[in-house]
Amino acid sequence: MSDIYFIRHGQASFGAQNYDRLSEKGVIQATVLGKHLAELEIKFDAIYFGQMDRQQKTAKGMMDAYQAKGLSVPRPLVDDRFNEYDSEAVWDAQIKWMLEEDPHLLDELNANPLNNAAFQKVFSRLVQRWVSGRFDSQGDVVWSDFKHQVVHGIQSIIDKQGSGKKIAVFSSGGPICAAVQMALGLSDMKAIEISWQVMNASITRFRYGSGQISLTGFNEITHLELTKDRTLLTYR
Repeated sequence: MSDIYFIRHGQASFGAQNYDRLSEKGVIQATVLGKHLAELEIKFDAIYFGQMDRQQKTAKGMMDAYQAKGLSVPRPLVDDRFNEYDSEAVWDAQIKWMLEEDPHLLDELNANPLNNAAFQKVFSRLVQRWVSGRFDSQGDVVWSDFKHQVVHGIQSIIDKQGSGKKIAVFSSGGPICAAVQMALGLSDMKAIEISWQVMNASITRFRYGSGQISLTGFNEITHLELTKDRTLLTYR
């Protein structure tokens, strides 16, 4: 049996020109996460992350904490199958049709572009529409392709790493929900509902062996709760 720790990146920079970097809070979350794992002295046999800066910088928080404690860490491997889906492309493909159906859809968000709750209200509806597959057009990013990409990435890890290993994968909410779907056999809609619950710098654990993969822990944030700073408990 082997364990895969899927770790969501720390908070990204919502509203900034470059979303794909950790916010100040995200840096703190990554540091807290890293110190927690180092304190537990979990020995990882392999570390993976996608191509995104927020994923890689979160992994760096862990690796820095391990090195500070004198613990060895393997050289991380980049695998683009653990990238988040292209939310901008998904937005562009869906929003024009949604506005035809509901011209007032963006009124609240346009009034306050930095309102996270207003954005999430629209974005969750948009992603549900995307995941349904009923509105796919040629050339669009497609949910079914995305989830299969994640599954292939996980299978590649299983094939390469074999048994008796502990593997860390620093990724994002989309790939983590696709991994949970793989383990539990959830519908697409149930899987995407789960993605909204995956918190920044959280740990979701899987165990694989004998051709089976199972979920052994979901959305663990004890390391953040122990700081007693509730502002570190974020979803976006």
